[in-house]
Amino acid sequence: MLFFIAYIILFLPCVLLFPIKKIGKKNFKSLKGQNYIISCNHTSNMDPVMLDIVFHKKHRILAKKELYKNKFFGWILKRLGAIPVDRQNVEPKSIKEVLSALNKKENVLIFPQGTRATVDIRDGSAKEGVAMFSIRTGTPVIPMMFNKKIKIFKRTKLLIGEPIYPDQERKRDKEYLVEFSNLIVEKMNDLLKGEQK
Repeated sequence: MLFFIAYIILFLPCVLLFPIKKIGKKNFKSLKGQNYIISCNHTSNMDPVMLDIVFHKKHRILAKKELYKNKFFGWILKRLGAIPVDRQNVEPKSIKEVLSALNKKENVLIFPQGTRATVDIRDGSAKEGVAMFSIRTGTPVIPMMFNKKIKIFKRTKLLIGEPIYPDQERKRDKEYLVEFSNLIVEKMNDLLKGEQK
């Protein structure tokens, strides 16, 4: 309920102040209603808000635990379905909550770098959480990239790639975790390269 109230209040101001053009939204059609993990770059505090706004739906979002220090803001985050995570030492409780959400066919948004960074994903900056959650639950990953930092009255493009499906036959292969994680990052960066051509 809180999400829909927030959505109604924020939709028009966000759309007018932070215009975003979706490129590649047809790639969602192949999912045929299946839930997914969004793996997106993170360049501003507006990113998670705008992703919910432009897709008109709630995504379970991983939020750094520091945001919960403010009790009121923390309460809002919990009501919106955000999952608290310690970026330095991810707790089993957080992992279980993400896995539970995916097994319940909910959609999850993860920023693989874990914090705001440059537009492209630099080597070694992405963590393996997206790949791990995808492999363990068989959930496809939708790679996405903002082509630049979201700024007021500046049009930003949201580049959407094709779903990436984990190889369930290699579910217990530790080397595959690294391979799949690298593949996700590669596909994300490819979106930017295609935009720059």
